[in-house]
Amino acid sequence: MICVIENNNFSLRDVKQTPYISSWDPKEVADFHETIGNKETPLVKLPGLAKRLGIGSLLLKDESHRFGLNAFKALGASYAMYRQIEKNPQIKTFCTATDGNHGRAVAWMARKLGRKAFIYMPQGTVSDRARAIEQEGADVFVINQAYDIAVKMASTRVDEANKKLGNHFWSLIQDTAWDGYEEVPLDIMKGYWTQIHEITRQIGKEKIDVLFLQTGVGSWAASIIGYIMKEWQNPPACISVEPHSA
Repeated sequence: MICVIENNNFSLRDVKQTPYISSWDPKEVADFHETIGNKETPLVKLPGLAKRLGIGSLLLKDESHRFGLNAFKALGASYAMYRQIEKNPQIKTFCTATDGNHGRAVAWMARKLGRKAFIYMPQGTVSDRARAIEQEGADVFVINQAYDIAVKMASTRVDEANKKLGNHFWSLIQDTAWDGYEEVPLDIMKGYWTQIHEITRQIGKEKIDVLFLQTGVGSWAASIIGYIMKEWQNPPACISVEPHSA
């Protein structure tokens, strides 16, 4: 069964005037990612499937090559961690909660920065995902509770560590925002702009009519849509997709 929810409250003008969207510079973000070895991932044409669906063209951004991590998540985590270190070079440990790819990205970047990583994972975590994060050098804690509780535990761990040490030696890198915790999630969203910046260059003058985005926690989809509304002259229809089981 497919459930469609139409957004009737959307305003292109409001998106373009959003302070964080209007001030972001995609080139600055892309330039940073180049310094840590980012290579543009391919935008693949799928002519056979396009023909089967009765459409002119179908493109797929293949993220299986990104940083050797098989996911785009490192674009957001790496940029946010870089920004945190830039503001507070004393940070020694990064902490987050994750279902998989975000946590691995945090662990990967922490290792590149010579810092520690503590990763909380919810009940039902696939053992291979936890193992992949451990292989990046992180300490992994799989709890017997849901994802939201893992987020709270990670946040509490950071608060308690900083209170005990008397300084901001720990940093929470979470891709979920709440009141009072917006800076890091916004930097993560900004980091994702490198991906859509690449796509913009790759499509050239080709017109995109419809863009399909996976939803997840929402930060990636919101980031991509924000870029498009700011940078593209003719924004396509954007369709966010999420499984019923999510």
